Amino acid sequence: LCYVPGSAGEPARPYGILGRMLRSSTGSAAPDRRAPLVPPHRRGAVAVVAVLAALATAVLAWRYAGDTGGGRTDEHLADLVDMEHGLTGTVGQVLASLGSPIPVVIASAVLALLAWARRGGRGLGLVLAGPPTAMATTSLALKPLIERTRGGELAFPSGHTTAVASLAVAAAVLLLGLRAVPRALRLAGAVGLGVLVVAVGASLVGRGYHYATDTMGAVGVALAVVLVAALAVDAWADMLADHAPGVEPATEVLPR
Repeated sequence: LCYVPGSAGEPARPYGILGRMLRSSTGSAAPDRRAPLVPPHRRGAVAVVAVLAALATAVLAWRYAGDTGGGRTDEHLADLVDMEHGLTGTVGQVLASLGSPIPVVIASAVLALLAWARRGGRGLGLVLAGPPTAMATTSLALKPLIERTRGGELAFPSGHTTAVASLAVAAAVLLLGLRAVPRALRLAGAVGLGVLVVAVGASLVGRGYHYATDTMGAVGVALAVVLVAALAVDAWADMLADHAPGVEPATEVLPR
């Protein structure tokens, strides 16, 4: 390796092909890899959203605990998204299947790789902690506790919707923090993820797999768990950074 000696007070800097590669790899993407998942000034608002989502899910759980049928809201919404036959049925089945195990595992693996590449350890920690916890909360805790059924199967919250929504929320958190990407594109991507979640939930209702309130509860679980996970990962990473000896702020170690 070859280095260019730095001036007084500055470290030597690599040059040549390797040097350009190193500077490129720590260029525009580096601030995103070191940045918090949730900016400090937005953490209070994110916590409020998580609490409201949890409360909404709790209200739905209380209302439909032990039920074997749909309520008035479920009936009205089911009439709007009938996907039993024809092309709409085919499209609905494809969308509903996105929450099945194989697509979820593939999407999780891809998101984990992208999170590590673009958002570093914090991003990877979010993907490994947030969506799996949300899915486990739905399948192992809430469904047996609430005991709402459809066709003899536990239905609230929807497991398929929880899987898709939790991955979408995690992806949105990662995307919105990519400062190297224009703000308009980040917002458009987050909106697109939201539309995907709505489409999957509507398809599960239209195909007769779930009541609409099952999918609403699942979205609440995904928001609450993944946003809390993002805040927890940031808190843990900040604590480690505060106690790490000799670590300077990220803005001080960027190449000049």
